[in-house]
Amino acid sequence: MVSISKNLDMNRYPLLSIIIPYQDNLEEVIDMLQSLVKQSYPIDRLEILLIYNSSFESLKPEIISTFNDVRIELLEERNHLKSPYSARNRGLEKANGDVIVFIDANSTPDKHWLKNGVHCLLKNKYDLVAGRVDFDFGNRVTASKIVDSLTSIDMKKAVEERGVAYTANLFAKKHVFKKVGFFEERTRSGGDVRLTQKAVNEGFKIGFCEEAVIWKKARDWGKLVQKKIRTGRGYFYTWNGDDGKKVWFYNFLRSLKPPPLTKYNISHHHVSNVAIWLNLYTIRIIEQVAFMTEFFKYNLSSKRDSVRQ
Repeated sequence: MVSISKNLDMNRYPLLSIIIPYQDNLEEVIDMLQSLVKQSYPIDRLEILLIYNSSFESLKPEIISTFNDVRIELLEERNHLKSPYSARNRGLEKANGDVIVFIDANSTPDKHWLKNGVHCLLKNKYDLVAGRVDFDFGNRVTASKIVDSLTSIDMKKAVEERGVAYTANLFAKKHVFKKVGFFEERTRSGGDVRLTQKAVNEGFKIGFCEEAVIWKKARDWGKLVQKKIRTGRGYFYTWNGDDGKKVWFYNFLRSLKPPPLTKYNISHHHVSNVAIWLNLYTIRIIEQVAFMTEFFKYNLSSKRDSVRQ
């Protein structure tokens, strides 16, 4: 991809703090570091904050010693294991950058990702910029991977229709966090939607940058199910904080309506449309069941607390 930022004043390159939570995907972290040091953005204007968030062995300091041209700091989040938002908060606490950049470890950024994202942020006077997320299907295309690419992240739609964004590919000026605070601790899903929504409600300006591209690895069936259970549970808390929310079972009833079979004609992937449809229908129901499970769990807990009081 060609960079759009050739006219960006070299003296105005802000310091970037790139926050990357990770668990046990060490090979993906190394691949990410290799991609970041090859960015067209000046390497001396980067700091990379890797936050480990699991109970297994973390990245060894000697592994990152080979990347001696860029500042890398290893952090840990031990209080709320497997909460990427708590991990991101640990990164925010240490970040020195004028602009905070979020990306997931299982992603590959375009060479001009950082430069184009910063260009969009400065040129349009945005406070937050969400970049484009495409999907990498690897050596084997499956129905579940296609469904993941269709349902997981549509950044342009999220920004333009809902005024929210995801930390899969997000640039934000540091002053945003000074005003709205950090992500919700302990949360595993939906924390980025609620924080960016809060920022927009506070008057900060959000935009979408088509040229700031990253590729995420599309999930197989098992990982897709895990993802949708997390998002279903996380969506409950977004729904619960919405003053104009619909009755709780509305989305579940809507999920029972089968999607049109002809909507996803992706025959060039050599995957049956019926298989794609079946995966899509099943995953929608799984996500809504996870939403309902969290709904009942939350309300049962609230009743217990009221009885104790």
